[in-house]
Amino acid sequence: MTTTAAIALGLIIYVVLTTAVSFFMMARVRKPTDYLVAGRGLPVWVLIGTIVGTCIGTGVIVGGSGLAYRHGWAGCAYPIGLGLGTLLTGLFFAEMRRHKFMTLSEEVACYYDGNRAIVEFSNITLFLSQLCWLTVQIMGGAAVLGAVTGLNPKLCVVLAGFAKAVISIPGGLKAVVYTDVLQTIILFFGFGFLIHSSLKDVGGLAGLRQTVPADYFSFLGTASLGGWNIFNLILVLALNPIADPGRRLTMYSARSETGAKWSMVVSGVVVMVFSLAIGITGMYAFHVNQHLPVPDQALPWLVMNDLPSWLAAFVVVAMVSGMSSSANGNAAAAGTFFVRHIFPLVTRRYPVRPVGAARWALVFAFLFSTALGLHTGSIVGFVVKFLPLTMSGLGVIILLGRFWKRATWQGALAALIVTPVVSLVAMEFWSNPTLPATLAGVMAQVGVSLCTPPKRRTFEEVAEAMTRERQAVEGAPAGGKSRTRQIVA
Repeated sequence: MTTTAAIALGLIIYVVLTTAVSFFMMARVRKPTDYLVAGRGLPVWVLIGTIVGTCIGTGVIVGGSGLAYRHGWAGCAYPIGLGLGTLLTGLFFAEMRRHKFMTLSEEVACYYDGNRAIVEFSNITLFLSQLCWLTVQIMGGAAVLGAVTGLNPKLCVVLAGFAKAVISIPGGLKAVVYTDVLQTIILFFGFGFLIHSSLKDVGGLAGLRQTVPADYFSFLGTASLGGWNIFNLILVLALNPIADPGRRLTMYSARSETGAKWSMVVSGVVVMVFSLAIGITGMYAFHVNQHLPVPDQALPWLVMNDLPSWLAAFVVVAMVSGMSSSANGNAAAAGTFFVRHIFPLVTRRYPVRPVGAARWALVFAFLFSTALGLHTGSIVGFVVKFLPLTMSGLGVIILLGRFWKRATWQGALAALIVTPVVSLVAMEFWSNPTLPATLAGVMAQVGVSLCTPPKRRTFEEVAEAMTRERQAVEGAPAGGKSRTRQIVA
């Protein structure tokens, strides 16, 4: 069997299996909370499987290995940043599970008196962030599909978007988490086989070191990419899980607060350890072919040109599994945000059928993200430019809101305005503006907060108000009557 045929067979089996799981879980969605937050009953082993799979998506698999192809161990910065942010989120924010939040915006509202300006900015920004991350996952799937089939790149984007939509939409979060567990298992077996084969071919790490430039093996590739760039990349990626609604959604869906905490901590450690696989893969691709025009194609090229057919098929399915896990998580968060925040913002009421509204929102999300993917270039470049503009400010106000009691909504608003402005200006001078934007946001929030009156309500008071407001979605069956939206002000 040829490599292309083996890969095609593997992908067909994978898509059929994951789609079957999604439709199986679709039949078990009895109420909106089943679709939107998996009934808040997920055990630790399921949480670890879905969190790890969500972390190791397109950015890590394609972008990280491409970075390792060009700069050696620098490719590890991608999963290290995401793993570190996931670990810190578990340590510092898992207790939020006790409040039964549905979205990260509800948590943000509790930090800042439920101020409408902060809440609605968070709602819109976090919803759009999931659409952009979904774009990244679709781009990654398209890159793999293009390398495997040789089809037109734009057609590959459309096919990748359609395939991920079929898997993600039917069963909601309840289906997403179980398909993610399956995909994570496939992911680790696939990369395990790949690393074993690669190191065997070059004579272990010592042999690999002899086949790449010396600066590739410097600490995190700093001699090749530069310490400042590595620090900024880890910082922006560590901030992402802290301000990521998908990660929070998974944590809120845990069976217990303890389960939420340790699933995040363990997952963060696993993802950081996985960074070694990304670094080795990228450098091995460089050893095999030093003249690839696009670094993001390092892993797809390696699969198609250097691996036996059975291993190529397994690795491609593993790559697609990781990307689909991330896409599933982004899609689930986007659907929940739409029902809980975006629909009420536009119509002033909750949808009559929350589950149906969420599914239609995901149809739009995949159409939008696929269209955006048709006009986007490098995956790493997209992430590095997009994240500072949107997530740095949210990361600042979430961290200060959590740990500094004097933080006010006026200070948070100042940080949300300053960080994207500084990011845009800093982009003219630095390739990664995360650090200056974050520092500017912290200073703006601290300065304005000290000049404005303290908060009027406690975190618990706003959380109780959020619980009453959330009952409009959680308390009614999927086909129940709409309720007028209650604004927490």
